[in-house]
Amino acid sequence: MGTKRLGILGLTSIGAIALGAGALNGCGSDSGSSVGGGNFLDSGAGSGGSGSGGTGGSSSGGTFNVDGGDCECDGGVCIQGACCLADKACGAVCCGDSDVCSFQQCVTPGKTCVDSDDCGGGDYCEYSLGDPAEEPDAGAGGATCTGGVSLATGRCLPRPPQCSAGQDPGDPITCIENCEYHPPAAAFDPELKYHWDGGNVMMTPIVIELDDDNCDGKVDAKDIPEILFTTFEYTKPATGDNGKAIYSQNGTLHAISIVGGQVVEKWSYHPDTPFDDRLNPGTHLAGGDIDGQPGNEVIVCTQDGRTRALHADGTEFWVSTATGCFMPGIGDIDHDGSPEVLTGSAVLNGSDGSTKFAVAGASTGVFADITGDGFLEVVTPTSVYDHNGTQLVATGLTAGHMAMGDFDKDGNPEIVAVDSASHLVHVWHYDPAETGSFKILRQNIDMNGTFVNNCPAGSAGATRGGGPPTVADFDGDGTADVAIATGIGYTVLGGTKLLDTNVANDQTNIWLKETKDCSSAATGSSVFDFDGDGKAEVVYADEHTLRIYDGTNGTELWSTCNTSGTLTEYPLVADVDNDGHADLIVISNDYSGITCLGDGTTKVRGVRIFGDTAGKWVRTRRIWNQHTYHVTNVEEDGRIPLNELANWKQTRLNNFRQNIQPSGEFSAPDLVVDLRPKCDGAYGLIARVRNIGLASVPPGVLVGFYEGDPTAGGTKLGEGLTTKALAPAEAEDVTLELPSASMALTTGQTLAFVVLDDGNPPHAWVQCRTDNDTDSASGACGGVR
Repeated sequence: MGTKRLGILGLTSIGAIALGAGALNGCGSDSGSSVGGGNFLDSGAGSGGSGSGGTGGSSSGGTFNVDGGDCECDGGVCIQGACCLADKACGAVCCGDSDVCSFQQCVTPGKTCVDSDDCGGGDYCEYSLGDPAEEPDAGAGGATCTGGVSLATGRCLPRPPQCSAGQDPGDPITCIENCEYHPPAAAFDPELKYHWDGGNVMMTPIVIELDDDNCDGKVDAKDIPEILFTTFEYTKPATGDNGKAIYSQNGTLHAISIVGGQVVEKWSYHPDTPFDDRLNPGTHLAGGDIDGQPGNEVIVCTQDGRTRALHADGTEFWVSTATGCFMPGIGDIDHDGSPEVLTGSAVLNGSDGSTKFAVAGASTGVFADITGDGFLEVVTPTSVYDHNGTQLVATGLTAGHMAMGDFDKDGNPEIVAVDSASHLVHVWHYDPAETGSFKILRQNIDMNGTFVNNCPAGSAGATRGGGPPTVADFDGDGTADVAIATGIGYTVLGGTKLLDTNVANDQTNIWLKETKDCSSAATGSSVFDFDGDGKAEVVYADEHTLRIYDGTNGTELWSTCNTSGTLTEYPLVADVDNDGHADLIVISNDYSGITCLGDGTTKVRGVRIFGDTAGKWVRTRRIWNQHTYHVTNVEEDGRIPLNELANWKQTRLNNFRQNIQPSGEFSAPDLVVDLRPKCDGAYGLIARVRNIGLASVPPGVLVGFYEGDPTAGGTKLGEGLTTKALAPAEAEDVTLELPSASMALTTGQTLAFVVLDDGNPPHAWVQCRTDNDTDSASGACGGVR
């Protein structure tokens, strides 16, 4: 076991609290208060010996001399010839009454905070300056706060500075070292982490925050997101086909979440309405804040073409008229702070579901500012409407699916239009200088190409082909490319090739792979750079198999059985359990005769979540809120941007249906711990666990307490867990009550030890350093380390 090298945030003292990593002399209390001196942050030397390393000084006595001046300070520090209380000493300066010492700087604590989001961009919430939380009144399964919660509070302090490249943090430390973890190059070997198998699913789920899981009074990225999807059941008895599963009728909407490593069902919604007004489980969902009130809403389609909006708890918000609904999306089209809902064939006001204007001849589309006028347009596979509903472009093409990206890097996006009926692809862009304000750049690329079509006669795959396309830089050359699945193959088209008139249609592909999706021939796919090497991997599921392809050349990196009758669904990538690593979410169904390849009998159904349990997959966002997800369309907490940024103009983006790593994708947590006795009330030990890394760590960090050095046969006294996610700079006290502690421990004859991540329990998060995960201290109240 290593010992701590870094001070806990370099805080010599906070009020009456010494937070140095080397020493916290004196006794702690339930509120975490203690008096310290002689730790390595103030370089003091107390009567107990050297302050460096945590063995010197006592809060109850000792004279400290920082500047060499001649003064006697009982329990204090001599600074520039004057006595300074130990908890006010800050290097060679004595802080004022209202200040605390943070990273060798006297600072005045800011406002009261519940978490770091309450503070300014450069501050964090220091909980030791506030009041502890009371136990929350948890909802069903511990999943939702239901009230009666007294939240922990703190005070805002400046975040510690990050050391520049090559800078020594010093002693006392003046900055925090860079904290990154680069996953080792390794074969793809994801494992099944979670499985909900309560029904058949044949649509693309969404991932979005709906409730306050951590009881901080907010619904934000610190909570665990929900996964929403619809299942299909049975036809109405009047059809005479009772008992047969139909994927377009009688659907139920489900919201699940991953809480404590388990799948928790939050709620389900099955409207008690006339049959034709029930949910259509073959259509898709959207989620986001559409009413301007706290919390996100969910958009779902009905069988008769209406759109329903639900509040975050699954209660009804509004129902539209029958305008048609298939692949809804959300955006603030006119930048008035009240988002709209694009159902495919209409734009609805998000506040009440009323129709803003119709979109003729379309069932899919996306909000985007392709004209550069500052407002969002409705862009369909073949047309454009402005924010008032005026049609700007009618290309005359035939197509049902689309994506967009800037393939020539001129700042203007190209539209990739897919016609499933003829398995053809077209590329066009908006150009006001051209007749009709558009220009067709390429037409009639045959997606089936040279594939051999083995789909049976009468199936969709026998004559059709082409689902929702995906845009990403597949080969890492800095230019966006396009991927499309058909009934018989998966094709990646080079973005540069698409716009090069010297390249023939049948030469525009980068690679091709045979697949089998005869049932719909129109599935989609998504993309993610799992290892952070700058090259996107493809995630695709056909009728039988879920696969991850190398985006560069199509090499199959991993596959597993996944049965589906297929429509236009696709697997997606998001962090659904808040462990700081990407997860792969895929749906399946067992209603048809489709089975796993090889055995002819096995089927799967429901929603499965795969991940790399060794932590090799990098970070990503905790949201995927609609089928036409493109990152800039939604904030991570579900808020819809007032002024949506053009995805194709953003560094590291220029993609469509691809999730990304947040900035600092290799940032990692770095936990340190400080141990002190608990002297108020029942005796015990208190371990303050603090994250001095650059990424959050999930709750549930195991803290082991020992009497004596555990590496030399010390006795384990017990253990505890952190209960909240620790963002960078944040801390939490873990207390072990010891009413029958030995005299050797309480008198300091035997040192107490604490070990973080004790026993190396399995988890996905990885620290950048582990040589600072232990601490030792005297267990004596008022004693000396």
